[in-house]
Amino acid sequence: MNKRVVIDCNSMVLRRGMTHLAGIGRTTRDLLSALARLGPLPFEVVMFTQRIRGRMPEGRLPFRNVNFPMFSGQISDALMQKYPILDIAVRHDVLHIPHNYAPVHRPEKTLVTIHDTLFFSYPEQFLGHDFAISHYPRIAKSCKAIITCSRNSKDDIVHYMGIPPEKVTVALWGVNREVFFKVDKAAARSALAAGLGLERPFYVSVSCDIGRKNTIALLQAYRIALKRGLEHDLVLVWGNPPAEYLNEFASEINAGRIHFVAHVDDTLLRQLYGASTVSWFPSRYEGFGLPVLESMACGTPVVTCRNSSLSEVGGDAALYVEPDDVDAMAELMITFDRGFSRYDELVERSYSHAARFTWEKTARTYVDFYLENM
Repeated sequence: MNKRVVIDCNSMVLRRGMTHLAGIGRTTRDLLSALARLGPLPFEVVMFTQRIRGRMPEGRLPFRNVNFPMFSGQISDALMQKYPILDIAVRHDVLHIPHNYAPVHRPEKTLVTIHDTLFFSYPEQFLGHDFAISHYPRIAKSCKAIITCSRNSKDDIVHYMGIPPEKVTVALWGVNREVFFKVDKAAARSALAAGLGLERPFYVSVSCDIGRKNTIALLQAYRIALKRGLEHDLVLVWGNPPAEYLNEFASEINAGRIHFVAHVDDTLLRQLYGASTVSWFPSRYEGFGLPVLESMACGTPVVTCRNSSLSEVGGDAALYVEPDDVDAMAELMITFDRGFSRYDELVERSYSHAARFTWEKTARTYVDFYLENM
C-alpha cells in the first residue's frame, strides 16, 4: 500500500468576502504547487479540508481533495481531538498541519509547521496571543516533528517552547515566480497612474498594520521627509487603517501624498512592487518576511530592519534601519528621492539575491522531512 501524506489545507479555503489568500494560505498553496512540479513523489499527497461554505482558490492542483464538512470552533476542535475523525475521513501515514496549530487525535503521526513564535517574542493581546501561548507549545511538544521557515524561528521555537533542536527542521520559503517577477517600470507606473491616480514616483509598504509591523514609524518618517521637499508619494497596502492614523495624517492623505490601497490581487501587488522606487518593511519581528523577497524578485530594493529573520532573508541585498529610528528612515527616503548613485547596482543585487530562494528547494526539503517521519 502506498504511503500517504495528508496536508491540512483549511488555510487555503476562501471564505465569504475573501478575494485572495492570506500569508499562510498562500505559502501552503505555493508548497503544494512546488510539490506538484517535482514530478512523481514517493508518496501520495491528499489535501484535507473541513469547509461547509467557502471555496478553494482557482487553478487545479493534481492532488485529491478530501472535504469533511464541519463548522470550525471549540466544539469541532474538541471532537477532532477526542475522536479519530480524520482517520475515518482519509487514511494517512502522516498528517501535516502547515498553519501552527490544529486539534489532532494522533499527535504521533502529526507534523507541524510553526512559522514563528511572535506570541512569545512580540506578544499582541488583540491578536489572540494568549491562546497561542497556552496551546501552541502543547502541540509542539506532542507532535512527531516540526518544520519552520527560518533559522531564527527554529532558535525561537527551541528557546521559548523547550523543544529539542533535533526535532525542528528548517525549510526556507521561496518566491512564487509566476506572481513576482521583473516588470517594465514605466508600463507599471502608467497602469497605476490610470488605475490608482499615482502620478508621482512612490514608495510602497505592504503587510501594514499596527503593532509589530511598525507602520506608524514609517508614516512619521515620511512626514519628516515630506517637510524637506520629498517628491515621492507613500503607498500603503492596508485594508483597514485605524481611524486615529487617518486623523493624525489627514493633511498628507487629503493632499494626495499618502495613499491606502485595499483588496490587492496578485497583478496589482506585482505592479506596486515593480513600479515603486523602494519597498519599506520596518517590521519589529517576522518569522520570515516574504515581502522582502517578493519586492526584490520584482526588481525593487528593500529597506527593512536587522531583527528576527529579516537579516537572514534580506542578506547583503537589503538596506537596514533600526525600527525606531525615524530620522534614519527619513534620510533614506530623501537619498532615494534625490537619486541614489548606485541604484541600478542595488536593483540587480536585490534581484540576484531573491533568485536564490525557490519553492522547489523548499518542496525538496519537505519531501525529505515527510519521508524521515513516516
